[in-house]
Amino acid sequence: MHELHLMRQIVKAVETSLSETGDTQLSVVRLKVSAISHLLTHDHATLQAAFQLAARGTKAEDARVEVIPVPADVWCPRCQRDVSVTPAHEVCPVCGEPVVAWSTEPEVVLHELVVQG
Repeated sequence: MHELHLMRQIVKAVETSLSETGDTQLSVVRLKVSAISHLLTHDHATLQAAFQLAARGTKAEDARVEVIPVPADVWCPRCQRDVSVTPAHEVCPVCGEPVVAWSTEPEVVLHELVVQG
């Protein structure tokens, strides 16, 4: 259950971000997720359930998760160059061959927290 472990890390980051906000109500956690992340292979309900389990007893407990897929930089061995792929097209956009993930960018980034005063 890698998703639950990852969601626990996200909840920790959320808690750190909200540590000085007082008594605010968190409603949405927006995540930017790389096109090559395995998280995009899961349906939203599965990710939301993992988040809810991880958030139990925290300021994030009643929040919902929104996933924003973002392109990823990868390496095409056939073309011998860097290319960018989207979640819908995880092959080289030039030659159509499988690509190699090499990005040093994180798989998931805590993009935005939506709170209600």
